[in-house]
Amino acid sequence: MQTFYTVALLLVGIILTNIIKQFLPKIPEAFILITIGVMLSLTPFFKNFELQPEFFLLVIIAPIMFIDGQKQSFTKIKQRFSVIFLLSVILALVSTLIFGLLTNIFETGWTLPLAIALAAIVTPTDAVAVKSLTGNTDMPGTVGEALELESLFNDATGLVILDLALAVLSKGRFSLLDGLVHFLFVAAGGVLVGIIAGFLIVSLRVNLNLRTKNPETTVIPISLLTPFIVYLLAERLGVSGIIAVVATGIVHNWETSRLRLTSTRVQLTSTTIWETISNVLNSIVFLILGVSLPAVWKAMQIIGTAKIIQIVGVSLLIYLAMLSVRFLWSVRQSRSTNDNLLGAHDAKQHRFFASIFAISGVHGTVTLAMAFSLPSEIAGHSFPFREELIIIATLVILISMLVSAVVLPIILPAKETTYSLADINHIRNKMVDFATLQIRDLISEHDVRDALTEQLQSQKGNHINQVEDFRAYQRLLYETKDFMLTYIHGPSISQKYSAEVVNIYEKVLDCYEIGFSNRKVHLIKYLSFAMHKYGEKLHHEYKHAMWHIQNGQITPHQRKSARKAWLANQSVEVLAKRRDIRDALLELNTEVINASDLYIDDVLRARLVNKLSDNDHINFVRQAINKYSMQIRHDYSKNTVYVDSNYYIQAFQQEYNFIQRGINSGYISPAMAAVLYDEINQAQTLQLQRVQQVLAITA
Repeated sequence: MQTFYTVALLLVGIILTNIIKQFLPKIPEAFILITIGVMLSLTPFFKNFELQPEFFLLVIIAPIMFIDGQKQSFTKIKQRFSVIFLLSVILALVSTLIFGLLTNIFETGWTLPLAIALAAIVTPTDAVAVKSLTGNTDMPGTVGEALELESLFNDATGLVILDLALAVLSKGRFSLLDGLVHFLFVAAGGVLVGIIAGFLIVSLRVNLNLRTKNPETTVIPISLLTPFIVYLLAERLGVSGIIAVVATGIVHNWETSRLRLTSTRVQLTSTTIWETISNVLNSIVFLILGVSLPAVWKAMQIIGTAKIIQIVGVSLLIYLAMLSVRFLWSVRQSRSTNDNLLGAHDAKQHRFFASIFAISGVHGTVTLAMAFSLPSEIAGHSFPFREELIIIATLVILISMLVSAVVLPIILPAKETTYSLADINHIRNKMVDFATLQIRDLISEHDVRDALTEQLQSQKGNHINQVEDFRAYQRLLYETKDFMLTYIHGPSISQKYSAEVVNIYEKVLDCYEIGFSNRKVHLIKYLSFAMHKYGEKLHHEYKHAMWHIQNGQITPHQRKSARKAWLANQSVEVLAKRRDIRDALLELNTEVINASDLYIDDVLRARLVNKLSDNDHINFVRQAINKYSMQIRHDYSKNTVYVDSNYYIQAFQQEYNFIQRGINSGYISPAMAAVLYDEINQAQTLQLQRVQQVLAITA
């Protein structure tokens, strides 16, 4: 149960973050997650929480790196191999060496291997953290790509160097040749294991995709297990599990190119699952960082104020050294490499991009996990300065995040969008209304027509102005009622129905207050109207009850007996006339409702011609008229209406057509069109799945 509550609280933390960031949009999501993580550490389930590095790397980091690898293609890796090698390996090695020597100079009590171990810990960067901190800024694409390529393998580079440093501390000696051989074995071995395992797993998945009837039941579970299997296999063979997982992810990108448009359901489902997992795991990373901070704070309280000041100074020095190394590295490389790396067109722009690249070297939870992975004992003795190393690593993480969060939004331009939320709501509403009108003209059955309309209108969401909607709703409601009264007194109705039937229907229409039943109208006016109608209803019920009491018809049995007695006293002609009038009223009601539908459609069509998109009140009026029709028919049950899937396909096609015409006319931008196309694709997939489920149930 402990594990269950731990996972549940982490998920609750993610949910709370997504709620809070709606109210604090300017605060980076990473800081909200860290703060909530600190709050979670106060709960009994996270009390005395200690990060387990092996578990963290396997369960959290391995899937994240696998997902990052899937985003890279063989072609891109081939073209950018030199850049990846420079960033992930050479820059990491140079940074580690410089940080280690610098730390060794200022921390005189530390041995060089210990300083190198710290340098290896603070070397890995976190591109996800950078994205979280710069979500509202326009990061240059080439710099963002360089940061992603750097983070692909520098985690593994840092882990390998840390492993070497710990080996030296354990054995008390260092061989450059042995260290180089070990590094190459671990790194190259990880790549080899990842590629071989990746091709084997991909081949299995491709065959299952093409040969089995329900491939998603086997292919997707295999996909979910892949990063864990590859990581454990690589670590078992003594090579880098992180590098192996990244290599396997890159190979899996090849699978997509092999499948192309086959097995689309598997590919869509798998992509959706992995995107969700990626978002959750990346959030958990920052939550765990926050949960781990109290343990670091306790360690700081133990070592004393003077030592804390010294450690803070060393942390600042390491960060400044890292900043300088990253900036000089990207500035001083050969011109061709720089252009290839940062995509700069001139020296000034190149220096600007180099400064962004340097400041964006944010460290994350991998650094903290590596710090906590330091053993308590080594070579039969307590690990020297373990608490100090953990504190320095934590401070470097926080400093790098704070500097990036403050500086990058200042030097980078704000992210610009070609459309606002109001713009896309405006176009979406018009698109849905256009498709609704087009498809309603093709359907003769009222119930089917309205069921389809309700489904299509739900695409709009809840972007409504209650006050304005109420006024427009009330106005159209009375206009529709006037139309219905005018219609029943028209020549076509007079010729078909008797004056008695028309008069009865008119009385029913006058007595029944159509509408005001939708809860999305203005609250005060709705409550006032509801109280008035409730008072009228109570008065009517009182008179009804008194009549039954006076006539001795109190119980249901007494009422039923009185009804039978009354019918027995009526002549056959009277009863037949009553049935004829009732049938005529129902038939007239159907005609009136169909005519009202056409009238409301014309109102909507006219508003679209005038380029008006705030048409929610029209759908509310349609609902009120339908409710009136149901009460006339005494049909209070909400029966499921089957809508042919072809109607949905045609409706969504009309939405596609609307967007395409908007693009051709120039009033829908490509960016807005992409968002709407994606919404239609998802709505179409979901709706067709629901239709299939209904068919399966009724079959």
